[in-house]
Amino acid sequence: MQKVENRAAQRFLIGASAAVFLAITFGILGIGEGSRTEFDTLLRRTRGEKIGAPVTPAQASYTVEGRVDGKVVPVAIEQFGNKLIFLNFWGTFCPPCIKELPSLLSLARAKEDEMIVLAVSYDESWEQIDGFFANFQVAAIPPNFIVLRDPQQVIGRDMRSAFGTEKLPESYLLRDGRVEARFVSERDWISPNIVALVDNLKQR
Repeated sequence: MQKVENRAAQRFLIGASAAVFLAITFGILGIGEGSRTEFDTLLRRTRGEKIGAPVTPAQASYTVEGRVDGKVVPVAIEQFGNKLIFLNFWGTFCPPCIKELPSLLSLARAKEDEMIVLAVSYDESWEQIDGFFANFQVAAIPPNFIVLRDPQQVIGRDMRSAFGTEKLPESYLLRDGRVEARFVSERDWISPNIVALVDNLKQR
């Protein structure tokens, strides 16, 4: 009789221990799910990388070339304040950059009043950029799509190096003086998840 009672007690303890383990395990998983924001979920779906760091002084003040009425003028990220900025490093010599350009232009048109796209080229001259767009079959470039050129051609000293990359294309989402996310390689920038990601970031 005593042995039967001992076995019953042992089975009870084993069952109780298993129940506690499962409760703790699923509780932890539940906490993890609950702590993931919609932004995190959308970023994962778009294969983006969360950065969540302030724009550094070197990044904010780095000067590239822009053009106003045909004249080359200095442009820096800090000039755009806390606006939502889509920063894209590209070049007309880069096939993946060209492949993603139509969808990036479409995204800029869709978010014309909400976001600025800074497309920083690593072409050797403005003539190369102008020649490319003269032959590029695309609708008019929206006013919030700003083509820039980094005259610094030495890796390690250029703007993309200030953001920790040497790759093209590579893109960043900036908001309120923070680098929120990074995207390596080409994307379909008008995909529903990316559009939702931009909308979510705009509302945060």
